[in-house]
Amino acid sequence: MPTRPTLHPVLSLALAVASGLLIGAGQAPMGLWPLTILGVAGFTWLLIDRSPGRAFGLGYLTGAAMNTLTVSWISVLGAAVGVALIAFLALWWGLLGLFISQLLRLRWWPLLVPPAFVAMEYASGKVPFGGFSWSRLGYTAVDTPLSGWYAWIGLAGVSLLVAVLGTTLLYVALDRARWRRGAAVVLTLFVVGGLLNLVPRATPQESVTVAMVQPNVNRNEHGTSSYARSVTNNALSETIFAVATARTQATDIDFVLWPENATDVDPINDAETRSLVETAASLAQVPILVGAVTDGEQEDTRQTTSIWWDPVDGPGSTYHKRDLVPFGEWIPFRDFLLPRLPILKQIGRQSIPGDAPGVVTAPLLGHPNLQIGTIICFELAYDDTSYETVLAGAQLIVSQSNTNTYGGTFQVSQQLTINRVRAMELGREVLASTLNSVSSPIDTHGRVLDPTTEFTSATRFAEVPLRYNVNLSVHVGPAISVGAGVLTLVAFACAVVMGRRRAK
Repeated sequence: MPTRPTLHPVLSLALAVASGLLIGAGQAPMGLWPLTILGVAGFTWLLIDRSPGRAFGLGYLTGAAMNTLTVSWISVLGAAVGVALIAFLALWWGLLGLFISQLLRLRWWPLLVPPAFVAMEYASGKVPFGGFSWSRLGYTAVDTPLSGWYAWIGLAGVSLLVAVLGTTLLYVALDRARWRRGAAVVLTLFVVGGLLNLVPRATPQESVTVAMVQPNVNRNEHGTSSYARSVTNNALSETIFAVATARTQATDIDFVLWPENATDVDPINDAETRSLVETAASLAQVPILVGAVTDGEQEDTRQTTSIWWDPVDGPGSTYHKRDLVPFGEWIPFRDFLLPRLPILKQIGRQSIPGDAPGVVTAPLLGHPNLQIGTIICFELAYDDTSYETVLAGAQLIVSQSNTNTYGGTFQVSQQLTINRVRAMELGREVLASTLNSVSSPIDTHGRVLDPTTEFTSATRFAEVPLRYNVNLSVHVGPAISVGAGVLTLVAFACAVVMGRRRAK
């Protein structure tokens, strides 16, 4: 069992806050990934020889600091929302602190602590109401040689490697005679990851050309009666500009991509909105993948939807967003909470999740069976939803987002980073399409090729290869998450039993 000197309680609290800030500093837009590794080492060291209660408290404080740094952008919905979310997410770090404090009592703690981080990320991404695991360790590796591992072991696997680097640093710091073993681990992870980045991608034989339309909106109109119409009017206007530009440059477009909420009123049931979409498709003379709010099957409900809209046949294949944001798109226990918390009325109609993988059938001339993988906004953070696009046959990936609410905050760069990770994981180019934020094609190396500027209308043309590979990460990543959870629970139980035997 490792040891550490006795610390004054105030110093312990300060170090917990510092560890959280260091761990969060590797997330976008800071991107200071070495600090995350240092933070993991410091956090683990702080938990040595702690009682369960104190370990939970220190973990909670670390999580509160980390989440305050990384996801306080949620407070644009209200300060109370930000405080509540950060306070809840910190609970997972409290549990992590408790578990790690027990795992450190076992001989094999350097191998057992890293899976505990992955297990926490997995659990926090599931519970409650679908979870919200946004600031994962694996995102900090996007601009490091470790990024080569994404395609092979997935995001969960890269989170594991970041945690391994942190515990390795602590392992060496506790006994400098171990530096050779520590150096071997670090060099192996970075060198192999770097070499994996050099593995050539298959050269596709087919491609499609997409016009990515960023409509832009007047943010001051949000919540007003004019907003819903102006969003779609802007999408139509920018589509006209995109088509004119393409024809001037002799660029043949296969389809136009609109972002999430490009129509804030159901374009199928509302005649005025439908007319705008039909006009855009008719002028473009190619289909439009429309990001829309549609009416749900039940009264006073809605769905966030991607619709394939053909200029001749009209609306076709659809995908309904599955991973909805609680208290953002829907209200848990609505009948009970809504009368008691009137502020929740701002959420509007209850959103209903879809139940099918995010793939839209998109027939084109020359590509009659084209399958487009669609990931809508926060769904990016959910491994299963992202992986199922390629498992269901997606040949290219589009990531449709609104982001209007979070413009100018850390959320924008963090979401772009997650898009980059998914491109490397899935082995697909990702078209990150936003309403008025940063839109860009992203290649399979995670490179942002031609980003737009926030709060501007813009168009980007992208020739996107059609790919059919299913990377190993899609199968290995989920197994690592589940395996880490099982291993952590078993090791924790063993540590508790051994501790009780020693106490006797």
